Amino acid sequence: MLKASCHCGNINIEMPRAPEALVSCNCSICHRLGALWGRFAPEEVNVVWTEEAPKPYRWGDEYIDFQHCPRCGCVTHHTSTENWEEKRITINCRMLEPKWIANTPIKKFDGADTWEFIEE
Repeated sequence: MLKASCHCGNINIEMPRAPEALVSCNCSICHRLGALWGRFAPEEVNVVWTEEAPKPYRWGDEYIDFQHCPRCGCVTHHTSTENWEEKRITINCRMLEPKWIANTPIKKFDGADTWEFIEE
């Protein structure tokens, strides 16, 4: 079991393994966050907090709630909303210790325009 956490330690995320691949998205928010996303089924992940629950930020097409720590501001994960058919949770793997993702391949996703993966 791997554990990710926000900077202050308020939000902790347990996942069964490192993702097979990370996703770097160029949409307006992901570009600003610099996140590397790892996707999981909701039942694979456990999100807990010590003092304050994650706060959602929903924008645009409202398919995703970006969840952040209300104490330190770290965006720890995003969850699908009722507007998205597939239920999923995507972890900002920058919240993991770097060694757990050091050798994980990174896929580039064009979330700004085509909504397709970019071949290199």
